[in-house]
Amino acid sequence: MSIVDIELYLKQIYPFELLTNQELSEIVNNLVIEYYNKGQKIEDVDNYLYVVLKGVVVEKDSLGNEVGYFGQGSFFDISRVINGSENIFEAFEESILYKIDKKIILKLINENERFGEYFKKSTKEKLSSIASENPYFFLKVKEVELQQPVIVSKDTTIYDAVKEMTEKGAYSVIVDFGNGEYGIITDSDIRKKVILQNISTFENVEKIATKGLITINADSFLFDAIFLMIKHNIKRVVVEENGKIIGILNEIDLLSLYSNQPQFLALRVERAKSIKDLKILSDSIARTVKILHKEGIRTRHIMKIVSEINTRIFKKAFLLTAPAELLNHSSLIVMGSEGRKEQILKTDQDNGLILEDGYQNPNLEAISQNFIEALKELGYPECKGNVMITNPYWRKSISEFKNSVIDYANHITPENMLNLAILIDAKYIIGREDLCNELIDFMFSKISDNKTFLSYFALPTIQFKTPLTFFGTFETEKGEHKGELDIKKGGIFPIVHGIRSLAVENKIRETNTFERIKRLSEVGIFNREFASELIEALEFFLTLRLRERLRKMEMGKQPDDYININLLSNFEKDLLKDAFKIVNKFKDLIINHFKLNYIS
Repeated sequence: MSIVDIELYLKQIYPFELLTNQELSEIVNNLVIEYYNKGQKIEDVDNYLYVVLKGVVVEKDSLGNEVGYFGQGSFFDISRVINGSENIFEAFEESILYKIDKKIILKLINENERFGEYFKKSTKEKLSSIASENPYFFLKVKEVELQQPVIVSKDTTIYDAVKEMTEKGAYSVIVDFGNGEYGIITDSDIRKKVILQNISTFENVEKIATKGLITINADSFLFDAIFLMIKHNIKRVVVEENGKIIGILNEIDLLSLYSNQPQFLALRVERAKSIKDLKILSDSIARTVKILHKEGIRTRHIMKIVSEINTRIFKKAFLLTAPAELLNHSSLIVMGSEGRKEQILKTDQDNGLILEDGYQNPNLEAISQNFIEALKELGYPECKGNVMITNPYWRKSISEFKNSVIDYANHITPENMLNLAILIDAKYIIGREDLCNELIDFMFSKISDNKTFLSYFALPTIQFKTPLTFFGTFETEKGEHKGELDIKKGGIFPIVHGIRSLAVENKIRETNTFERIKRLSEVGIFNREFASELIEALEFFLTLRLRERLRKMEMGKQPDDYININLLSNFEKDLLKDAFKIVNKFKDLIINHFKLNYIS
């Protein structure tokens, strides 16, 4: 093999493609080509980095356990070059390796920043870096212009407060009730509580002030402030620093500065007066997601925004199609990815209605149909599994839902396990929240301490094979999806369901997988480092799927869970392999934790 051939080969491997021609030549001119028989130990891995040209090398720990395989295009053992390691390597089959001196690698790591960053970062950090941060969203709150706070005592008259508000060009006034308690009066309060209710302007402001400020720390990200506005349906947040109010962040100021930013979509949903109005906003979601993704916003932040938008749309759609009386006797819930707050693009509906025991409404079927038709009009397709409130199975009394849970616990069938997995991700939308909470509490009481049941519930975590071959290469589909792999089955589902199973066992009420991982780490199921790896791996899978779905939508194709390996950069392929290894590590944890070897 000529020097040119070796250079071309190395340029196909990330991160060697980051080297300049001169740097690459320095490696090639000094490397050694070595041949190893099957079973032969690779010598002197402390002082050399090896690149596999042909064959497979196996890595073993100090106990002789096989912990990794390196096929064509892989390299090892950089961990010894950087940090040192006790593992050994031997040829799994006849192999040809490039042997590169450690001194050259360390020199290039120090001279080439991007090349060096790759080796210095952990897998978690590499996965994290793949999702770049948008500078606008990650400005600190204190870095944008804030309205200076107008603070008055509770004994100030409404007239004097409005006068000071006007003089300072403020949209609100903070009312000091003493003992560290504050309230707020907005221009909207003046119209609704003073003018329309004909209250004298010489009354004290405490009469019309709203207590309980929504506050944010000045060092928080602007993204978090915007999310608070979306979540609480407010137009301003009070900014604090060291326990002191330093300013007001107003929606109107943000809109004037960043009027083209799509994240304010949710703030307009509340103003919709009809399904037609909602449709205009709902149709903007895909475009919103596309813009956010293009701007480099992390996928889990996009999910957070879209979840809030969807929640508001579902709420408004139910209010527009259901009588107010129904809200007093029922709880509308969403499930599946929407219940976990992990829906990005509209896939299908997963909703249910928990009714108060004894409540009867002769028009319930028609109301349910109207709601589902409204969601269809808004672009949310019907659920193929019929998990919708038009299906009586998902529209029933709290007692009937509880009876279903008892049936799940007593009869372990694939259908029952699936229904429980759907229901356990329930998120309250509107109506009686206590009904939803009661059902969740009941589920935990019946299944969280049932070890046998939990083992069967967790079993689907290992149902799908991780799409890596024995030698660490991708195992792609054949036929229609040739060259592609199912990222949901291979990576997303095992993490989501495995974490869901652990969350049920530990009675964790959060439904979002990222939040569940954090809580499981807090209660000691796994350490913080592994929790971070799981989070970054899951986000990487979701990011790849989102990118591919957006690409297919632009081509007029139906978005799905398949990603094309050939469209990934070498760096992304490398990270995907690392992410799949984290999945396998997690599967081993689930197998051991729930003793799946005894039932699978």
